[in-house]
Amino acid sequence: MAALGNEIINNSSTTIHCPACKEDINVVETQKSIYFSCSACGTFFERVDFSLNTLRKFKEEDRCEPTIPLGTTGIIDGYNYTLTGFIRKKQTDDDIYWNEYTFATPGDSWYIIFAEYDGNWMMIWRSENQNIHVEQSISGEYYAIDTGKRHLLYLVYKYNIIDAVGEFDWNILKDEELTTYEYATPPSLLINEERDDNEANWFNACYVSPKQLIDYFKIDPARLPKKNAFFSFNPSKFYPKWKPFMYFTGITIMLLILINAFIAVMKPEKEVFNNTFECQPDTISNNNSKAIISPAFQITGSAPVYFTIRANGLSNSWIQMQIELINDSNGKVYEIEKTIEYYDGYDDGEHWEEGEKKQTALLSNIPSGTYHLNIYPATEYSKSTETGSNPVFSLSVKQNVFLSLNFFITLTLILIYPCIQLVRKYLYENSKWFDKEYGSLPKN
Repeated sequence: MAALGNEIINNSSTTIHCPACKEDINVVETQKSIYFSCSACGTFFERVDFSLNTLRKFKEEDRCEPTIPLGTTGIIDGYNYTLTGFIRKKQTDDDIYWNEYTFATPGDSWYIIFAEYDGNWMMIWRSENQNIHVEQSISGEYYAIDTGKRHLLYLVYKYNIIDAVGEFDWNILKDEELTTYEYATPPSLLINEERDDNEANWFNACYVSPKQLIDYFKIDPARLPKKNAFFSFNPSKFYPKWKPFMYFTGITIMLLILINAFIAVMKPEKEVFNNTFECQPDTISNNNSKAIISPAFQITGSAPVYFTIRANGLSNSWIQMQIELINDSNGKVYEIEKTIEYYDGYDDGEHWEEGEKKQTALLSNIPSGTYHLNIYPATEYSKSTETGSNPVFSLSVKQNVFLSLNFFITLTLILIYPCIQLVRKYLYENSKWFDKEYGSLPKN
């Protein structure tokens, strides 16, 4: 125990007196707190053995009253925290100011820091991984790699301490020697603080809403500053609903897949008719080709019926046909009309082709019953007789075919709103970066 003027200094005392104005300063961490800043006069001093040494006196015009009172307590992840220190910082080369609140938990050598900028808050804590790798991309951008996740270098800066209140176990003035590197993957940050001797500390940071802050520390909402700007990593207003909404979308897609799988098992795809036909001229009537009547076949419905028509031998010609699917019990007719045309040749030694040798058609909700087909083909016989052959085509009829178009239309409808939200999220995040020259180190 030693005397300083008329004051007594005790290293185990819960109160220490400012060497400039004699104001009482309450001490929470009596054993490890070495540096103190007086809220009354702005004197920053250190306790060395039994003496107090003044290190700086903060300017009156820079003084700022903490939004959260010193001594405020709260619980985060089951640990008790007490607000022991407040620091106001200014970026060295710009008029950017922010406040940092240092919350200590007894016996821990590290802190949780809540940083506030224009009413926006983030929580900062020491990273468990202090071996984070920094690499430069081919395009010259810098990334910090943490557990496989890439964080783009967003900002590099130095700062000055312009005000402080409370107690600290390190000389906060030495932090003015630090260069701070912020690597961002919105809405989270990696922060690297480096000294000139290459000593570095890595910190994680994330956005904290005012409501979370109030829940942690039971703060009067009226004390919190209003938002006047946005942190670059602030999530948009729909973030709280984003995760449950994505879960809902994923469940809906799974249900769609399961329903289609169930239908495929209960009503498997089945080919009910397949045959090959030759187009022959109709010499009796004025029609181009003879009508073709197929054998009867069964459809077990109600079912979608899928037609596939192929004319693999067709060359520089066409086949047009009308197909009637006729219910033998009641005579009901379902009609489709398709044209197959295919042309090819050579032009200046280059092969060209036009058209297709295959066409498909779909009839939905065909009832159960016995059916047959009436097929009325038409073609260019003037060309086919020159080659000595008639056009040939095959016709396949399947029921319960998986309707991929319907599936993907439904899937698209499900995804429209999530995609809109995803685009909003992307545009929101990127709009906050347009005015920043990030990804590169500061110029010398």
